[in-house]
Amino acid sequence: MWTGGGQVVKQLTQISTSVLLARLLTPQDFGLLGMALVFVGVAQLFSDFGIGSAVVQGQSHDQTALSSAFWANLAVAGVLTIFVILASPWVAHFYVNPDIGPVVAATSLTLFLAGAQAVPQAILYRDMRFADTTKANILGSVAGSIVALTMAWQGFGVWSLVAQPLVGSTLTLVLIFRLGGWLPSPEFSLGSIRDLVRFSGGLFGANMVTYMQRNTDSLLIGKYIGSGPLGYYQMAYQLMLYPLQQVSGVIVRVLFPTLSKLQNDLPRLREGYLKAISGIALITFPMMMGLFAVADEFIRFVFGEKWVPMLPILQILSWVGLLQSISSTVGSIYMSQGKVRQLFLVSLGSTPVLVLALAIGLQWNILGVAAGYAFATFVVFYFSIFFAFRLVGLSLKDFHLTLWRPFLCALIMMGMVRVAAAGLPDMPIGLRFGLLVGAGVLVYTVASLLINRAHLAELKVMILSATGRNQ
Repeated sequence: MWTGGGQVVKQLTQISTSVLLARLLTPQDFGLLGMALVFVGVAQLFSDFGIGSAVVQGQSHDQTALSSAFWANLAVAGVLTIFVILASPWVAHFYVNPDIGPVVAATSLTLFLAGAQAVPQAILYRDMRFADTTKANILGSVAGSIVALTMAWQGFGVWSLVAQPLVGSTLTLVLIFRLGGWLPSPEFSLGSIRDLVRFSGGLFGANMVTYMQRNTDSLLIGKYIGSGPLGYYQMAYQLMLYPLQQVSGVIVRVLFPTLSKLQNDLPRLREGYLKAISGIALITFPMMMGLFAVADEFIRFVFGEKWVPMLPILQILSWVGLLQSISSTVGSIYMSQGKVRQLFLVSLGSTPVLVLALAIGLQWNILGVAAGYAFATFVVFYFSIFFAFRLVGLSLKDFHLTLWRPFLCALIMMGMVRVAAAGLPDMPIGLRFGLLVGAGVLVYTVASLLINRAHLAELKVMILSATGRNQ
């Protein structure tokens, strides 16, 4: 409840900030940042190296090991920050755009902050102190948004987007240390973190492959099509990610430590996992299908006419978001069982499918890239869950039986909204958008009560239990 409530606040903050920034800035500004983040994000994987997840999975409480992990992470993050700063002119040369270099150099400072945050935040997750992590992340998000909007209003352009994560991450780091009450000891022992490094090494490989899979599209668009089209694609991609980050992300942060504690009790683990994806589907399926149904009205009302070219991209990626909202939970199965090497091999094996689909799609510009990404996501999704479910004895039949009801309810809602949109007379875009959203909520609620009553009742019990009202 703490994590979910916090993410609601954080999501509202991020959405409102993105909308205001989209009106104050240009698609080219978002495209410049997107180009920079492709390279900085690769380095950020090294700055964590999976140590945080290793702390959670291993349930380690040894102060020497935790302190050693912290100092090792910080040293690696510092070296990477310097490396990216030195490499920033090369990145500018790669994109044939001199404006990229300074943006890459400034954004690289987030690497050092991420390295410092990994271990203390993992300790809070290991101990399930979600209230403290929620407070730190909300305050950091709000502070970053205020600074970004102020700078955008004053005409700083892309630098307002650069400042947002720097300010937010800095405040979050300070609060995590203050609220968590943990400080590293001035000691380092390589032997004490051997097990953590063994786990994190395999996880790092999987994360690296996954990152490249999710950013190859942006890299190709930025290189061969340009910053303007990439700005449209990046904005559509961020909208697709909101349910993934704010709904699935909430549950996954709780799911991973929970499955780790149940790693030797497979029946309860399977039950917990199916309940988790059921809760995700109840929320993300109607969100993404609803976004598909009202994408045109949404873009015109929220972002303005200059963002209309991203309409077909957003509609394609809404289906990607639906799939990824569920696939984001699969890694928790591999990690809870300590099978990070298998996770890496599965991720590596699915990469050729993605690269080939994107390369083919590039011939039809950003629309082709989006379609290729959607096709590859579907194939990779089933490839990944096939091996993950074998680890814990979970069948595809049980998986589909859990998801078909919320999918059907959302599909009915999407169809009814499209019919309503075709029948509405001319009216102000804001009113049209509001009516369609209201109709979608009503139809999905009624459909869920008729078709998916069992999952709704289960969700109600879980909420009452979490709030202490279930006697």
